[in-house]
Amino acid sequence: MRPSPTIVLLLLLPLAACAQQTPAPTQSWTRHQIDHAGAGADGVRAADVNGDGLPDLVVGWEQSGETTLYLSQKNPEEAPRWQRVIAGATPDVEDALLTDVDGDGAFDIVSATEGKTRKVFVLWGPSDKIDYADTSKWTSDVLYADGSQWMFSIALDVDDNDRPDLIIGGKNRDAKVGWLEAPEAPRRLDDWTFHPITSAGWVMSLLVEDMNADGEPDLLLSDRRGEQAGVRWLEHPGRASPDLRKPWANHVIGAAGREVMFITAADLDGDGVKEIIVPHFLEDDWKLSLFKHETGEQWTEHPIDYPASAGRPKSVAVGDIDLDGRLDLVLATGQAHDKRRGIVWLRYAGSPFDPNWDVHDISGPEGNKFDLSLLIDLDHDGDLDVINTEENDNAAGGNPGLGVIWYENPTR
Repeated sequence: MRPSPTIVLLLLLPLAACAQQTPAPTQSWTRHQIDHAGAGADGVRAADVNGDGLPDLVVGWEQSGETTLYLSQKNPEEAPRWQRVIAGATPDVEDALLTDVDGDGAFDIVSATEGKTRKVFVLWGPSDKIDYADTSKWTSDVLYADGSQWMFSIALDVDDNDRPDLIIGGKNRDAKVGWLEAPEAPRRLDDWTFHPITSAGWVMSLLVEDMNADGEPDLLLSDRRGEQAGVRWLEHPGRASPDLRKPWANHVIGAAGREVMFITAADLDGDGVKEIIVPHFLEDDWKLSLFKHETGEQWTEHPIDYPASAGRPKSVAVGDIDLDGRLDLVLATGQAHDKRRGIVWLRYAGSPFDPNWDVHDISGPEGNKFDLSLLIDLDHDGDLDVINTEENDNAAGGNPGLGVIWYENPTR
């Protein structure tokens, strides 16, 4: 931890839209830079931590080894701006989650790390919201470490006892997905218990979805490597089941053997059942697919023509970008070299299951390695803007990338 507060107020100023001729069919959106002070901005997540109705952000800076909180400043009549607060030192951080770990009503941060660090940190937020911006009021502890590399985390009350448990997923040797059971006194870190529920190769996504409509929170996951590479879901055994702390039943959805990236679930066709939207690849074979549930264990894959103007698939988000009443896709990519677009959005004309979707530019040619996209109306004009991070292939000592950025939707 740093001995004194480190707070920087960032006013977002629009950058000039790219006018360079590229393979993309439309003009890029105006880009705003939230922060590029560190190196290796690796994913962004949001929550309203201070209850002011505005989205606060958290980002793990992998090469800088810090987890940073961005507090929205309450003035919706002006351009969005944030206070930058370094919440704690987290070497090799891969993911950061805003959640109330100890149930005291204040947000904390869970930071999952890989590399040589291989720990799950908890950064304890100050109990008084007015102190969130004071770095010196944040403290950190190691919540869990067993030698594994940890890639992603989500909060879920697995056992229905009104205490927030954590689901964590790892990668590489002895990787697994499991849940950390919160004790009665969550600040007693030795009392947290880890329950592995499946082996894994390289976990990318962990989503809570009731996949079999039994009222229990199942886990939808994308596993990028290993014997179970693909998209699958883990069946919650039931809150009172004796099998709750044993491995959960595994159900395969599709994209077996592929490198599946950050997936999402949404009801694109309006039939009340969510489709799974999956960006995936194998070497130079880049794909984007919808998986529709038919019956039982049967899923049908509906490929979408992959945009020739985009980089290698990384993540997908869903929202009505052009306000026409239909859900669109925002595709973020990596390896966006040679004038390829790092972020584009896709719109279907007839049916979401048709392979040919219209492709529209968002990012322009600048940026190489993007991550998860958040779709939030940041400027309060009624359309969804796009927040992301760009780390330029983790360039240490070189170009640190665009950092934490958002793109202004021009619809309104």
